[in-house]
Amino acid sequence: MIRESRFKDFFASLDNSERQQVTDRIERLIAENTEYADSRNYGHLCNLLTSLALVMILEENGKNRREAEKIVADAMYRFIEPQIISMKKLSAHSWFVGFLKVTMPVKFRSTLGYGWDVDFPECPSDTFSMTTRKCIYQQIFTKYGYPEMTVVFCKVDDILYNDLPGAEFTYTEQIGTGGSMCDYSFIKKR
Repeated sequence: MIRESRFKDFFASLDNSERQQVTDRIERLIAENTEYADSRNYGHLCNLLTSLALVMILEENGKNRREAEKIVADAMYRFIEPQIISMKKLSAHSWFVGFLKVTMPVKFRSTLGYGWDVDFPECPSDTFSMTTRKCIYQQIFTKYGYPEMTVVFCKVDDILYNDLPGAEFTYTEQIGTGGSMCDYSFIKKR
């Protein structure tokens, strides 16, 4: 799971003892969350459970909660930096929003398993929208007393989709920041 996560570089920087602690904690988290462990959730669980285990172990090893969460968040944000450039290049094409309308529902049907509630509302041809009403990041982080970690993952969307040359990324609320849903839209720029 760690090798498939956004935290593989950070994990590699830990000493052997910390790596073993994180690995053991991930195994425990998997056992405690078997209902989420279906093949469609695997990619999400790689990131979610690895980040949760890292924060827990950093905190147990002397970091305060805020420090531990910031260290893990910063590691993820560094890891996704190359994706920002790729997303900007992709979104510059006139077909980007249409591409999202076709591919994203298919992708999410195969990558969202137990615990998710996502739909794709009808919208104009120059817009792609999706609404998430239930999110496993919020469910699992809250279960362990780390609901603020959901925001760390919500911020990934802001980082990747902010200031796209060919589309505006908008929403009115996010689950991680206290909203009842994440109502994301990509609107083609004219």
